[in-house]
Amino acid sequence: MAIPASDSPASDPIVFSAELRPNRSSSHAALKWLALAAACVMVPVAVGFSLAGAWPVFGFMGLELVALVVLLHFNHRRTGVVERIAVTERQLHLERVNPWGQRESWSIPRHWARIKLIAADAPNSRLELRSHGHVIALGTFLTADERREIAGDLRRFLSAVCPPVRPHQLRA
Repeated sequence: MAIPASDSPASDPIVFSAELRPNRSSSHAALKWLALAAACVMVPVAVGFSLAGAWPVFGFMGLELVALVVLLHFNHRRTGVVERIAVTERQLHLERVNPWGQRESWSIPRHWARIKLIAADAPNSRLELRSHGHVIALGTFLTADERREIAGDLRRFLSAVCPPVRPHQLRA
């Protein structure tokens, strides 16, 4: 269950903000050229096999080409994933835009926001934002090093804005 976004006053200054995006080095045009280059190689090879009597190769190479184009398109589509994080004096705001343009947003009181990095040294580490029993995964598309870096930044800014209260500080 997600924590719904709440309205925050526009006067609340942003202390920290980050925009997380997947690392995709190829453009849409580059992917089109790659698919075209693969087709230019695969079609003549398939025709050659067909002329030599191995006609089933033509169909299977066609299926491979279609699969390649579909997977390249799907991979490129994931480039549109964006996660925006903003920490103000009172709230931590998270907005996520999925590959299809749908937006989800959460607003959490920063006093209750906790950042947890699970298996920090493992390549498949997991960065979580926790509050009131809810867990939101952050930066699932980031590398382990990038997750460690953003976790450190978030922890630093959350504790700078709201230092944790120690038990001995509660005594009067």
